[in-house]
Amino acid sequence: MQQEVAITLVDDHVIVRNGLKSLIEVLGNYKVVNQYDNGQRFIDDLDKMGTPDLVIMDLNMPELNGLETMRLINKLKPDWKILILTLESDDKTIIELFRLGVRGYLPKSCSAEVLKTAIENTIEEGYYHSDILRTAIMSDAGFGNTRKHQPPPPLTEREKQFLQLVCDPAEYTYEIMAEKMTVSRRTIDGYRESLFEKLNVKSKTGLVLYAIKNKLVTV
Repeated sequence: MQQEVAITLVDDHVIVRNGLKSLIEVLGNYKVVNQYDNGQRFIDDLDKMGTPDLVIMDLNMPELNGLETMRLINKLKPDWKILILTLESDDKTIIELFRLGVRGYLPKSCSAEVLKTAIENTIEEGYYHSDILRTAIMSDAGFGNTRKHQPPPPLTEREKQFLQLVCDPAEYTYEIMAEKMTVSRRTIDGYRESLFEKLNVKSKTGLVLYAIKNKLVTV
């Protein structure tokens, strides 16, 4: 018999947690092993709960919200697989959560089929590309899906250096990147355009998301 998938829920709404638990446990060989009503209680129990196969966590919570909680998880349990529950989120928040190791996003209004797909994809493939994430990437970044199952193309050392600066949380301007790499702004533009073509993206946001997902940079 296939081993049960252990899932932890973190959400301040009891009705939402109970509904999720009931739904999750009829979707497959899944077991909700822990429930928490805010990020702080979840963090306080990190070393007591064992290692869940998956954590499904609300973005908007009291005491510690999903973003604040992820900052701590990234330091304490960086390998844990986390799915975020959200009603809406801006691109900047999405990028920061991706930097912190979030594996995907689920709308609270999602169907049972979508929830099951999200759980399966995150457990088996490492990431879930929800419509929320896909829309955020495509609308701003033009992030194509043609490379979904292809390995990243080879990059030059200078392109790698540029990409690391692009993904830095300090959010450097292109002018500052040029100074740090001791090259002209025109050369920086050349690195950018080369990476846009190689990685099939159309903006700085796209570069960041692609690089983080494919572990091309240290974040």
